[in-house]
Amino acid sequence: MSRTARGVVSIRHVAHGSKSEQTTVVLTTEERTWLLRRAGGPAFGVDETLARYDGKTVEVVGEAGPGVFVVTEEPRELP
Repeated sequence: MSRTARGVVSIRHVAHGSKSEQTTVVLTTEERTWLLRRAGGPAFGVDETLARYDGKTVEVVGEAGPGVFVVTEEPRELP
């Protein structure tokens, strides 16, 4: 089921000291932080398509998992 979320996109180093340690794009909402992925995009590391929203507030539509939000539509910048 699709979900809509609003938050700020940033590029961060995550999962320090684990096998999943990486620099990646994240979405931080009022409630939580997700790794931000694009359907059909790279599963690990920085997705350059999403990285262009770094520092911007966006609305995204997609599938929300326990730690990853997979966007199924282009993020929409908010004022």
